[in-house]
Amino acid sequence: MASSSPDSKRLTKPFSLATLLVMVSCCTHFALAAREVPAAGNDKAMRERYEKWMAEHGRTYKNSAEKARRFEIFKSNAHFIDSYNAAAGPGAKSRPGLTTNNFADLTEAEFNNIYIRRRSLPRPPSVVETGFMYGNVCLSHIPASIDWREKGAVTPVKDQGSCGCCWAFSAVAAVEGIHQIKTQNLTSLSEQQLMDCSTGANNRGCNLGDMNEAFRHIVHSGGLTTEEAYGYEAKQSTCRSSGKQAAAKIRGFQYVPPLNETALLLAVAHQPVSIALDGNNTAFRFFDGTGIFGAADEQCTTELNHAVTAVGYGTDENGSKYWLMKNSWGSRWADMGYVKIARDVASNTGLCGLAMQASYPVA
Repeated sequence: MASSSPDSKRLTKPFSLATLLVMVSCCTHFALAAREVPAAGNDKAMRERYEKWMAEHGRTYKNSAEKARRFEIFKSNAHFIDSYNAAAGPGAKSRPGLTTNNFADLTEAEFNNIYIRRRSLPRPPSVVETGFMYGNVCLSHIPASIDWREKGAVTPVKDQGSCGCCWAFSAVAAVEGIHQIKTQNLTSLSEQQLMDCSTGANNRGCNLGDMNEAFRHIVHSGGLTTEEAYGYEAKQSTCRSSGKQAAAKIRGFQYVPPLNETALLLAVAHQPVSIALDGNNTAFRFFDGTGIFGAADEQCTTELNHAVTAVGYGTDENGSKYWLMKNSWGSRWADMGYVKIARDVASNTGLCGLAMQASYPVA
């Protein structure tokens, strides 16, 4: 849900869903060549790599002891990344690469404590509760691919920082999308307003939340203000929405029929959709953005612990189908903050459970 070193750009968003609590395949020779080459087996080469990484990510530490500890963590992660990439070999097909990104000095436990919060799997939502407005749309009537960024319905990638509030970023990105589609006005909306003011039983600030509860709050409170008017702080504070003008409103939300990637396709063809999935995967954490995640042997579960926003779908040059997801880990992660995740490859749950608890706002 966030990085220990906030992205210099800004902050992205997270998610969740109502009765639920939640909270790329082009590895060509060129792509492989661009990946990290295993460091020479000596400590000097690794230290030089570490110092270069620190400079690139603007990382500093409180003392030499902490720097030394972080170096050991970095070294362990770098060895894993190098081994993973080397295992692919120059002729590997459809295997994503990994990179020492801004999470490379965190242990798995530290990363999970910040970004991934485990929860028991809730039951799939009942579509009867909200309806599904795209249920009668024919597949032949939707485009073969869509990228809502190209249509002006997606704000720049944000960074949730050291706060497990992906639920808020996911919900806000979906609202930003439908607001632009309806009004032709792309507006960056406030995640902090949801953090501070959407505080029902399932929404706990930096300790995860429910996108659908966030949608309900937006409906009942009269809308969301802009990010400029109510800036992100990466922590929960007192609600300060009084007197702030709503920049976007919604009438409600609907669930995508669960365990159905075809239904999800129909929804994403019409607007960005909030997605719950399993983000607790080392390969996902260090994904370098090339190719399609899950097109090769990347493994994940259906334990829903992270939220992203589906902003498109398509098929790559190798014929591999994918979902285009906007994450909230900053623009240094994966492909400038976006990831392509394999589509129609994992029975009815979707890879990493992405088709289990999806929802979208109705404007």
